[in-house]
Amino acid sequence: MDFSKRYNRSEFVHFLQHQFLPEDFVVETTNIQIDRQTKYIRSVTKLGSCDTLDLVVYEVRHISTHDARVGLSKEAFRFLADEWESKALVLFVPEGSDVNYRFSLITIDLNETEEGKLQRIYSNPRRYSYYLGEGIAYYTPNKYLNAGRVTDDKDLTERFSVEVLTKAFYQELSDWYAWAVKVVRFPNDITTDEDDSKYNTVSAIRLVTRLIFVWFLKQKQLIPDVFFDEKYIANNLLKDFEPNLQTGLFGHKSLESKYYKAILQNLFFAMLNSPITPEGKDSVSERRFSKADYSDHGNFKLMRYEKYFKNPQLFIDLANQTVPFLNGGLFDCLDDKDTKKYLDGFSDNPKIQSSLVVPDFLFFGEEAGKDIDLSEWYGDKKKKKVSARGIIDILKRYNFTVEENTPFDQEVSLDPELLGKVFENLLASFNPETQTTARKQTGSFYTPREIVQYMVDESLVAHLKRMVGEELEPEYRKLISYVDEEILLTTEQKRQIMEAIYHCKVLDPACGSGAFPVGMLQQMVHILSQLDPTNEQWKKMMLDEAVNESRNAFQAESKEEREERLRDIEASFDESLNNSDYARKLYLIENCIYGVDIQPIAIQISKLRFFISLVVDQKTSNDPTKNFGIRPLPNLEAKFVAANTLIPLAKSEGELGRTPEIIALENKLKEANHKIFSAKTVRTKRRWKERLIELREDMATKLAENGFLTSDAANQLASWDMFGQNSAASFFDADWMFGIKEGFDVVIGNPPYGLFNKKQNKGESIIVEPEILNYYKTAPIYKPAQGGMLNIFRLFIVRSIDYLCARGVFSEIFPLAYTCDLSAAKLRKFVFDTCTIERIEAFPERDNPQKRVFENAKISVCILQLSKEKNTNTRFGIRINKERFVETYKPFSIYTINDIQSVDEFNMTIPLTEINDSKILVKVYSKSKPLSQYGKCYTGELDMTFCKPAFTSNSDDAKMLRGANIDRYVVRKEMSQGETFFVNRKALNGIKNISNDLFAEERIIMQGITGVNERIRLKMTIGQNMYCANSVNYCRFSSSVHAKYALALLNSVLLNYIFKLQSTNSNVNGYEVDNLPFIIDENQEPYIELANKILEIKKDSIQNDTSHLENQIDLLVYKLYGLTYDEILIVDPAILITREEYEKGGMV
Repeated sequence: MDFSKRYNRSEFVHFLQHQFLPEDFVVETTNIQIDRQTKYIRSVTKLGSCDTLDLVVYEVRHISTHDARVGLSKEAFRFLADEWESKALVLFVPEGSDVNYRFSLITIDLNETEEGKLQRIYSNPRRYSYYLGEGIAYYTPNKYLNAGRVTDDKDLTERFSVEVLTKAFYQELSDWYAWAVKVVRFPNDITTDEDDSKYNTVSAIRLVTRLIFVWFLKQKQLIPDVFFDEKYIANNLLKDFEPNLQTGLFGHKSLESKYYKAILQNLFFAMLNSPITPEGKDSVSERRFSKADYSDHGNFKLMRYEKYFKNPQLFIDLANQTVPFLNGGLFDCLDDKDTKKYLDGFSDNPKIQSSLVVPDFLFFGEEAGKDIDLSEWYGDKKKKKVSARGIIDILKRYNFTVEENTPFDQEVSLDPELLGKVFENLLASFNPETQTTARKQTGSFYTPREIVQYMVDESLVAHLKRMVGEELEPEYRKLISYVDEEILLTTEQKRQIMEAIYHCKVLDPACGSGAFPVGMLQQMVHILSQLDPTNEQWKKMMLDEAVNESRNAFQAESKEEREERLRDIEASFDESLNNSDYARKLYLIENCIYGVDIQPIAIQISKLRFFISLVVDQKTSNDPTKNFGIRPLPNLEAKFVAANTLIPLAKSEGELGRTPEIIALENKLKEANHKIFSAKTVRTKRRWKERLIELREDMATKLAENGFLTSDAANQLASWDMFGQNSAASFFDADWMFGIKEGFDVVIGNPPYGLFNKKQNKGESIIVEPEILNYYKTAPIYKPAQGGMLNIFRLFIVRSIDYLCARGVFSEIFPLAYTCDLSAAKLRKFVFDTCTIERIEAFPERDNPQKRVFENAKISVCILQLSKEKNTNTRFGIRINKERFVETYKPFSIYTINDIQSVDEFNMTIPLTEINDSKILVKVYSKSKPLSQYGKCYTGELDMTFCKPAFTSNSDDAKMLRGANIDRYVVRKEMSQGETFFVNRKALNGIKNISNDLFAEERIIMQGITGVNERIRLKMTIGQNMYCANSVNYCRFSSSVHAKYALALLNSVLLNYIFKLQSTNSNVNGYEVDNLPFIIDENQEPYIELANKILEIKKDSIQNDTSHLENQIDLLVYKLYGLTYDEILIVDPAILITREEYEKGGMV
């Protein structure tokens, strides 16, 4: 099937019948009556059905001029529900035009309710679409749709999978990048070569992300296609342009970099970053080449490399036909002459030009690179011979959409989220601190779209419950959903919700490439569109805010400035210029969304995504004097900042610094930030930039003078350049940087995880300066984060809660270790003491990558949502998710703080249990005491590295046990894996002093590591006259507990069950064993006798069956802990005894 042709029904049906669907597809052309009134859909025709896949095929004719994806999708979802179809292939064809169309897979979950009459409702709607027809890249649909007949549901889903497509694209791009960083060279600091590896890596990432951003603009016809056409460039634009010409005796390719320098750099810095017309005039004259006499040297908005062009004016004319000025600092050149740091190398200086090498062959050619050895980069020998296309050829193969996908409506093409994935994946592949590749598959910690959506939705619902009222929660959930349920809200309630949304301040403290801020913006826009489809009320709110918001600022404005502000609002809402979502996004971005990240390039990527989100809703024109219909983008310097979120300013508490003079300065700063955000011209931005710097310096001086700031803090403030794109501030202060004084309503995100300055596995360590690490370990604000090896995510939790306003909403995803690790005990107590947990979504460790939240990271994680208020009576929910997304259909296990204290009073461990499990857990702990009341679990006394000189292979020496030697009631003579060692006791005494009593006594020994998914996690036996390696744990008990009695309890099904409920990783930690619920039976003899029998039988052969004896111990333990038969069936569904036998006290 040729997908580059316009839609033809008969051809497409032939394709479905003979090439795509299973052979049982039956063609049936029937016009379907639409029983409901629809805004977009005009007619529906059934084209056939397929029993094998249980789906129907429809053709939908619609009148949406730009395929309103949310509105049209909702109508399609409702139509399917009315037809009682849960799955369909749908062809969406504009009425009156067959040039372009969409081919979609739609799925919904169906249900029926009866409220006076039978209603057919749906949930979990999903639409996955290909955009097809004339002028659309066809590589993607050709690869996945022309791949033979669909075999089953899984195959059908993968044919429409955005993830499969994205992985294929990223693999191509990753190979290109690994190849490119070997050959590119950016000037950086031209006085030294030592920084080249680090800066070349980041500069190459910056090049990729800029180019992809431009590619998205090209989808809006804002960039000439010929700028990416090798033949056109060679014939019409650049002299002697032959990207893959091989020269010399060995046929090496030239390092000429004409394309990057002359085409891309000029496009980035002197077209997209330069106005088309002089300010206030209509002449198309601003874009030109710099003069040969260097009089324009330093003006980055002028074009360079005129000598490379055949016809320089043609290049300018092409740009002036489509390329707008974007403003926003988006493509500011990052060269800094004062510090001699040339990160971009856009210069007339011959030395700088010669230091910049980005060869032409990197851009063009189906096999631009052949047999490239990338094995070292990937740490994979299979990558010794890789072929890579030029990056332009890679981009041309794939479909792109300028509109961000949602979990409910996804186009099978590459959307702007790709910018984030590319950035985080490529950056993860290189460790700038150790100058080494990470040697692992990248992209592990990019938060999946479904997880972002869930966290955003729940945060907004919690915010609205706080601000508008809890009783309207069902309506809030309708607003965030993509189903078409009637929203039962009064006009006043709608107004209150819109006000709550507009005044909601949202912070991502480690925003990376902007996944959470973008997700928050999308959902806020969706809510507003539901409440106010025509934008009438939103416009009134913005006009009222402009008039009433800051009287002091307005008094400082002239009449002309006030009128200009109101005209600007009118233009934002003008639907002849913009789609309705534009005004929603613009004012939400200005008032609600904030992001911080320590990496400047991350902040740049976040801004790129927000710029794209605005560009997509602007209507383009052919008029260069009107900037082709694109309103210059806002300046986001006061919305996204590069800074260290974890380091606060040193300032006095309270309102000491807020004198009337300071308050007046604050008002001026607020107005200046607004002016910067909305500045439309270079001159206006420059004027307000200078004013802002002046105000900040004045403020810092006055705050230092009145003692509100230390001199160091004042210097920090004065040195921070909010407009600098090359560095991060050493501190973060929400008041100073964003003007937020009372805290944020929502703090949301995915903070970094990891230990600091590890000596091993440095590629995965977080490297910080010693004085910074010392601050993290000793600062009073981080006291709750201390414990064990310091992990950065714990610091972020503490700091994020600090950033919240009273009753503000916290929602972050981080390691599941938070719930149970001893190292996080202080943090859990801090959270319980200061906040109210709403819910915990747990994702335990998975062996199957397809089941992991972060596919390439075998790590347990959780989502914690809480509010910043203390409420001891509140119950909270815990849900164990077995998929990589939140299983919202599953109920929560409910706990109170008292329950938590009854399970683990000292460490406040949070159990991860299903509903029935949680009831048993609380019951068992209520009847027992922690094992630590009677004994203690220790780590084996022999460090395998430190004590290695004492190890021998002589069986006459002392025995040494390792984890693999141990099983239930068994000491294996030969290990299941690894080498068997013995210990020379004399040599050991010279290394470490170990008590002879410890060696000789009867100890309970256990494996220190067991598979997280193993049925039996606790594997214990008795050890005596032997040493224990540190892969072994052992228990010692007081005289009141016989070792064999303790062994019987610890090897029981019940305690193994309890342990598994609370363990989140493969370690059998001593503190977890110490907290196991332990009861001393008045009569220990039956347990001891049974344990002795098992040990004796196993001594003859570890294969001997002792299950009948172990079952008897289990029954004794169940009785001891007071379990009912129904509870036993939850613990051990395979129990052999009947209910009657158990209740009569029988034994197996």
